Amino acid sequence: MTAMSGIHERHTGAAATIRKRPGRPRDPIAEQRILDAAINEFLERGAARFTMDGVARRAGVGKSTLYLRWADRDALLVESVRARSRSIEAVDTGSLRGDLIQLTTNLLRFLLEPVGYATFRITVDAVANPAYENVAKELAQRHRHAARRVFERARERGDAIDEAAVDPVVECLYGAVTMQVLNRGLGRPFASDSDLATRCTSTVDLVMRLLEP
Repeated sequence: MTAMSGIHERHTGAAATIRKRPGRPRDPIAEQRILDAAINEFLERGAARFTMDGVARRAGVGKSTLYLRWADRDALLVESVRARSRSIEAVDTGSLRGDLIQLTTNLLRFLLEPVGYATFRITVDAVANPAYENVAKELAQRHRHAARRVFERARERGDAIDEAAVDPVVECLYGAVTMQVLNRGLGRPFASDSDLATRCTSTVDLVMRLLEP
């Protein structure tokens, strides 16, 4: 083996070692801070002035850190919303009325919180911004699936339901929640969970009359 070939092999081996070295693992705490900062930046600035620079400053990280994880501001915002909206459909109380009350309560509570209110605004903005269209559709599909499961369980229990009224009932409940959000706005939650549940219970009891066969 010549001296030159030995040097070449050592260099090649070192390079291979460097290429195999794993990258820096993601810091879940820093990532959560960035996702929270994105929501807050969107709420304060709106879609037109929402920037990666603003999120980086708010989160206390370099802008390059954001671009290592997300391709652009829309991808970051979509993941911020998606990561925080996964518990709305977690419903199974054992009765149709109980499930509808819980589902309505979960949704109203969520939409009155910062991340939920941002979700609400993104859904509206999706009409004009194709970048938000996918997340708006995904959230709508989640809500429809949750409502569908509620009625599937009711049928399995043998509940008598006017099937023609199912879709109007779901639309009425979600419409009522939307009006509550518009009337109260961000930063005006209910005084207590009991008050929130009472409002949702009265709404469900009113709308459930449509389901009577």
